[in-house]
Amino acid sequence: MSTPADRQSIVVGIDGSPTAVGAARWAGAVANRQRATLVLLGVVPALDHPMTSSALAEVNLLPELRAAAKQKVEEAFDAVRADQPDIEIHRTVEDGSPARELIKHSAEARMVVVAAKHQDRLSTLLLGSTALTVANKAACPVTVWRGRLDRPQPDERPVLVGVDGSPGSSAALGEAFELASTLGVEVTALHAWNDPDLLQWTPVPDAWDVLAQQEEALLSECLAGWCEKYPDVTVTKVVEKNTPAQALLAHAEKAQLLVTGSRGHNRLTGLVLGSTSQNLLHHAASPVVICRER
Repeated sequence: MSTPADRQSIVVGIDGSPTAVGAARWAGAVANRQRATLVLLGVVPALDHPMTSSALAEVNLLPELRAAAKQKVEEAFDAVRADQPDIEIHRTVEDGSPARELIKHSAEARMVVVAAKHQDRLSTLLLGSTALTVANKAACPVTVWRGRLDRPQPDERPVLVGVDGSPGSSAALGEAFELASTLGVEVTALHAWNDPDLLQWTPVPDAWDVLAQQEEALLSECLAGWCEKYPDVTVTKVVEKNTPAQALLAHAEKAQLLVTGSRGHNRLTGLVLGSTSQNLLHHAASPVVICRER
């Protein structure tokens, strides 16, 4: 359950993996710059099979699981505290589903951070992946962290954001500018357009140039308000005739974060992430921040 501190907090799921510790160290650096509280959340998974209370008491399983989860949280706490001696850190261990508890905390947090290993095939694990479930249903931006364990802290590379004019894209722009301002880096705003109908016919001379100009105008229109709100952030505009996922993945190699909306124009029904978002979660080597319209 979320605490009052969560309203200005960054919540990190801790599972004992090195990647989760790296995610916590990254989140700690961001929390330090945003003057936010860091919440390290360990979860004791609920048992999925029937077990009577007498049998549970006999094996004494829950106390051992809770102790192990607490130890994992303490190890993450020590790693973050070594980097960030002055930030406020809350440690908590709760019983339940890791995804469900993180989603609960997301209701009043400014960000939830979930670790994902490079080999995780998120796009094929709709029910089994904590990262994907949280990204699907969280009420705040979700960072699926897949970074370098030897250098988990933010660096000087830009924040890359995908722009398509949708409400989710607007939420992504707001988060990208906020993070870039916090980290003191630039924003690379990328708009990829790839209309299948237009690509099936050969345009008259210079028609592609006209279309490109229209797409550039769309990007400028989407950016206008954010540039005014964050005058300290330098923006590089990129417009490409390509699919959004391919364009973003190509440019993500030079960015420290990739920020995207959850659905865009080609949204799926329900709470399932759109194909572009899932593609990025599956293939991007850098942390991916998923945003949806509040």
